[in-house]
Amino acid sequence: MVGERIVIVEDESVVALSIRLRLESAQFCVAGVADSGKSAIALISETLPDLVLMDIRLKGSQTGIQVAETIQERWNIPVIYLTGYADDATLQQLKQTSPYGYLLKPFEPTELYTAISIALDHHHAQTSLQALNTVLERRVQERTQELELTNQRLQTEIIERQRAETDALQALKKERELNDLKSRFITTASHEFRTPLSIVLTSAELLERLGTDCTEERRSRYFSKIREAVRSMTTILTDLLTLGKASAGTLELHTTSFDLEKFCHSLLSDFQVDSSKPVGAAYQRQRSLVLDYDRYSTDADQASRTQVELDPELLGLILMNLLNNAIKYSPDGNEVRLAVDFILTEDNSAWVLFRVQDHGIGIPPEDMPRLFESFHRAKNVDTIPGTGLGLAIVHQCVKLHGGEIQVESELGQGTTVTVTLPLQG
Repeated sequence: MVGERIVIVEDESVVALSIRLRLESAQFCVAGVADSGKSAIALISETLPDLVLMDIRLKGSQTGIQVAETIQERWNIPVIYLTGYADDATLQQLKQTSPYGYLLKPFEPTELYTAISIALDHHHAQTSLQALNTVLERRVQERTQELELTNQRLQTEIIERQRAETDALQALKKERELNDLKSRFITTASHEFRTPLSIVLTSAELLERLGTDCTEERRSRYFSKIREAVRSMTTILTDLLTLGKASAGTLELHTTSFDLEKFCHSLLSDFQVDSSKPVGAAYQRQRSLVLDYDRYSTDADQASRTQVELDPELLGLILMNLLNNAIKYSPDGNEVRLAVDFILTEDNSAWVLFRVQDHGIGIPPEDMPRLFESFHRAKNVDTIPGTGLGLAIVHQCVKLHGGEIQVESELGQGTTVTVTLPLQG
């Protein structure tokens, strides 16, 4: 271990000189000599030696033990104590600073060289071990980080796979629903178009066969049948196109200001057909419609009871389908009532309420959860024609308005459908 740089901290100059000469004769390099704590700290800070020989008693206020503690905290340089005291109290103080050794004065040169060699070997081994531990800790941290990143990637892959599986299942479900919808559409359309087309074909054949022999009354009746059949097919196509737009997200709300009372009277007038004549290919029933307009309004503003800001086209689809259903599933001559009322809520928002009430066959409880599904028809409709699109279209139009729909029904007693729409503007 020859050549290591050593600092001597000794208050006795003669002793310090003796130690220096012995070290230099043994080929050690003495970096300097200090006799007080202050000078020792300054010297060590400047030279950074490999080892310090420290006397316990020094000049100044600091002891060698206190200086040794500072050296260990700042630079981790090994210290060997030189002391003339061997009492238990002194030895206990020395041990608390974890010294690399101590020598009792006077000591032989061999003892000094041996202590220095052991201390340096010990320090080198300890430093190497600390460096190795540092490397191992860094590698463990790096490996831990790699594992965490790998785990995160795996978790991300799992989530992505689960999402992909969910998307695939949803796509498969949508595809099945779409196929089922297509199947029901084909079945419904073919069935509902067959009757009016047969009427058109039969009426046309009769007109052609009878020719000039056909009376004006019969001719008028056949043409009326054709017109009603065409209207029926047009209604079915309109419903299908509306539902298609709603499913594709292209059905839009276009509000405008119009007179609601006149709108309702005009709508009901389209249903008031002479009972002696056919009233359509879809159903042939005597119609008894009653309009109760604004009988129970909570809105004191008379102007708002006629002029409204809504989408008249979508509102027409809502009321036409509800009235069609009410008439279709009610016995002949039964009254169908349309009530229109205005509501002003506590937060000063204005709503208009439409209530269509019939006394028809009612809806079975098991069919209530599926009322708004496309092509779904209740189990008790028997042979009454229909596409199962009416309430689905009503539901979509109400949603576009930001409104609500409620259905109350009892078998054999009738059905009441209440639609509440927020007034725009």
